[in-house]
Amino acid sequence: MNSLTTKLSASGRIVLPAKIRVSLGLQEGDELLISIADGEIRITPKALALQNALVLARKHLSDSPGLSDALIADRRAEATRE
Repeated sequence: MNSLTTKLSASGRIVLPAKIRVSLGLQEGDELLISIADGEIRITPKALALQNALVLARKHLSDSPGLSDALIADRRAEATRE
């Protein structure tokens, strides 16, 4: 999508153009994360940021047993020792 123009109000508010809201599937009340990177303001839907974090975490945990499975195995081993 090409860049669109909007204005900053006196109170610091901006309006996201409808084309952007529609293309991202944003609805009233959706949470957005705002950050500054390389001198740019970046606005990311919170749901997308969470999805990206899960994908990243799964890459690092894919070969590991689930934490709950490890805890259950540990508790069973402890019970066997008693």
